[in-house]
Amino acid sequence: MIRYFRQERILALDNGSIGYVVYFNDAGYPETLYFGKRLSDYTDLLSTRGKGGALSYYDMATGKERTFADNYRADAPLEISPHGRSDKRGAPVIVRDASGSFVTDFRYCRHKIVKGAPEPEGLPHAHGACETADIVLEDKRLRVRAHLYLTIFADKDVLVKSFRFENIGRKKVRLTRAMSMQLDLPHMDYDLVHFHGRWAKERDYAENPVPDGVQEVSSDLGRSSAEENPFVYLKERGATTDHGEVIGFNLIYSGNFKFRTFTGPSHALHITYGINDEDFEWTLAPGELFDTPQAVIAYSAEGTDRMSQTFHRFIRENLMTYAADRDYKPVLFNSWEGCYFDFDTDLILSYIDDACKIGTELFVLDDGWFGARNTDCAGLGDWTVNREKIDLHRVMAHCRERGLRFGIWFEPEMVNPDSDLFRAHPEYALGWGDPELSLARHQLHLDFANDDVVGNLYAQMKAFLDEYPVDYIKWDYNRIVSEHISQALPPERQGEVYHRLVLGYYALLGRLTSEYPHIMFEGCASGGGRFDLGTLYYCPQIWCSDESDPAQRIDIQFNTSLGYPLSCIGSHVNNSKVAPYATKAALALFGTYGYEMNPNRLTPEEIADLARTAEIYKKYHRAVISDGTLYHLRAPYEGNDMCMQCVSQDKSASLVLFMNKLKEPEQSRFLRLKGLDAKRRYRNTLDQSVHTGEYYMRVGLNLSFSWFDEFSHRLIVITEEN
Repeated sequence: MIRYFRQERILALDNGSIGYVVYFNDAGYPETLYFGKRLSDYTDLLSTRGKGGALSYYDMATGKERTFADNYRADAPLEISPHGRSDKRGAPVIVRDASGSFVTDFRYCRHKIVKGAPEPEGLPHAHGACETADIVLEDKRLRVRAHLYLTIFADKDVLVKSFRFENIGRKKVRLTRAMSMQLDLPHMDYDLVHFHGRWAKERDYAENPVPDGVQEVSSDLGRSSAEENPFVYLKERGATTDHGEVIGFNLIYSGNFKFRTFTGPSHALHITYGINDEDFEWTLAPGELFDTPQAVIAYSAEGTDRMSQTFHRFIRENLMTYAADRDYKPVLFNSWEGCYFDFDTDLILSYIDDACKIGTELFVLDDGWFGARNTDCAGLGDWTVNREKIDLHRVMAHCRERGLRFGIWFEPEMVNPDSDLFRAHPEYALGWGDPELSLARHQLHLDFANDDVVGNLYAQMKAFLDEYPVDYIKWDYNRIVSEHISQALPPERQGEVYHRLVLGYYALLGRLTSEYPHIMFEGCASGGGRFDLGTLYYCPQIWCSDESDPAQRIDIQFNTSLGYPLSCIGSHVNNSKVAPYATKAALALFGTYGYEMNPNRLTPEEIADLARTAEIYKKYHRAVISDGTLYHLRAPYEGNDMCMQCVSQDKSASLVLFMNKLKEPEQSRFLRLKGLDAKRRYRNTLDQSVHTGEYYMRVGLNLSFSWFDEFSHRLIVITEEN
């Protein structure tokens, strides 16, 4: 997959579908010659290198002005731009030395080609059938070495890029910027799509032309993704779901990030992506290493859906570490919206009994079971069962008797000031001990940059799990980072806090998932505040949003599925009356189906509707929703309706969800499907008619006779007719 053409000094990454080509120029800078559909001849690319404005410098050894012989330009397509020289587009890395200088200039030393993907220390990472070009660069003045890793996968149109920095000198240096990648493209004729939002309205779709100058998509809140998600993509002007060039980006990371574009006078596009350099600084002592998170790039020449499907397969097959034989996510019932903190053993037992009637397979007891936790004002940090409030052994035994698995809620990274943990160890919270530290939801952020804090939480959780063998943990995270000061770190290392918090999160989560492999962990952060690839490495599903009503949920869930597979999108039905239960259930079906409600309020008709949807989920989730191919037929941000279709890999079955936002009268409406076998015959549950796959894809499903009420839907099962 990776070849080196020695005479031309060209390194070509090629998996038979896409190509990525790097040229080592005379000045020692790796140039990006090409990225796109594979070419039959990469050596011919040298003729396309531009001519013009060379970067000049003064050679102190000779006293003469020198110009790079290979026509190096300030807008040359580089893999790592120097900082502090003539290239002012924005370097992916900046190193500060003892003199205070920020000038950073990495040049080529050597490279090697290895099997597999790199494994950055302490960070989640990609794996699978792939090859990596390990390009060694060095700043000889700073005595800092950089490994530029370029990884291409055998069966996916995916590249992974990252850096490893090593201090090979005798003096410490400081990284003031350490991003994961640079990508230079020859033009700016793209639209940038990103996903912004807030609590209960995560991942709103935003699309705009790449502008002149600088544009950033970023987070500096200590978490990845409620306000902006690290998944972004560039689409060629005029590209559609199945036509045109699309380049998707994501970061295997759960903290602060920055995706930055810059276009200068030449209108070439310069991209850097990685850890946000706001409030970031990392000291590298002699011999120390620093690994950046891996940046994932998915390429499509066939529109946004192909890019989306590539990401789905990569995440499930090359990122997630959850056992493949457990890809089926059980129907989940969560207690939170049914009773909040106000429960006792008898109430929970009644919930379990009623949850069984609607197809529940996993019962989850949410917040309120531990310490003095009767409100959100106290108890966080004290992870021992409140035996006066709940008999957890009895609850778990009742679940087993009813054939259910059992799960529990934790929020390990937070503490209430009103808790035994904080009273014993106020230094465990971020900040400097000031009594006026910022509270959010009556809680402070624990200092996960402190190994003692992580160790304390591990010991508490282990003691609980050894006594109560649960099947599932919901891992919540309900506030942003403020006062990012660690009392465990010296003053010169306070710029490391944000990143060390993420490393501490991974250390605890990684240790627990390793020691308790039977437990399914679900990520959560007030809903979708930490929906990212770093969390998905450990958690096979993430709670998508606290908003379950279709008015917002249609957009949240659809947009999330553009970058993340449905099999990881936590999606529940609640008690709200905004839409019928059947509609909410149909939407939740296109995710990891579950409930968050008071089941005692359900009518017999509603119980029947929910039970029917649960049976569809159980029958089709693994083959169609989880392992299948997702098509985005109609986007909710483009009109009044939304439609998604999933097709099994063997093309024997398909699920189609069509939803309306506002009331619409009867009209002519045909819905063309995708992904079926043109020659096979299929029956649909809309009108029970049988047609060929060609008919469904060319003519479509006839919805013309239907009157659509507000938040109404059609859930259609299509199965091969034998």
